[in-house]
Amino acid sequence: MKRLLQLSFLIVITLLLTNTDALAQSRGKKKKSSETDKYFDDSGNFASKLWYGGGFNLGFSGDNFESLFQLGVSPMVGYKITDNFSIGPRGEVLFNFYRADVGAPEIAKGTFVNYGLGVFSRYKIFRTIFIHGEYGFQNEEIIIDYDFNENKFITGRRSRNNAFIGAGYNDGDGVWGYEIALLYNLNQDANTLDLPFDFRFGITYNF
Repeated sequence: MKRLLQLSFLIVITLLLTNTDALAQSRGKKKKSSETDKYFDDSGNFASKLWYGGGFNLGFSGDNFESLFQLGVSPMVGYKITDNFSIGPRGEVLFNFYRADVGAPEIAKGTFVNYGLGVFSRYKIFRTIFIHGEYGFQNEEIIIDYDFNENKFITGRRSRNNAFIGAGYNDGDGVWGYEIALLYNLNQDANTLDLPFDFRFGITYNF
């Protein structure tokens, strides 16, 4: 009888410990799951309405007298006011690596940095087609002259405001995707040789 009571006691203790451990694991998983779901679910919180994007600039041009290599990034974050309409900030940084034969004993070299910041609005016409409007400023480093004694470029900076409008294509379905867009600058300076068109390529997440 005593052994039977001891065996029953051991079984009860084992069952209690097993249930306690299972309950603790279940609560831990539920807590982690709820924290993740809280950030990524569609319950309407702020984080669930954000999407992220980034553009890339990579270019090279040159001839026998000069060459230019460009490298840049342009991150952006959108907030979905509705499923199709979103607004947000966009920034850009562009590095220009320039080499030129200016008649000096050595080849002239310089690295110039352009940057900009703006706000945009975007509306999905269809799942993959969107229209895009954007307003912001751009600050550019320009070459003014060349100092033969120091063998370096003399530069200055100029700022301008841009107002872009256009459309694009995004192949993402709410997760990762790539996009291309063609925008027209309504605020293009008439006294510049730059074209008013801006062709963009980038990737998006949760768009």
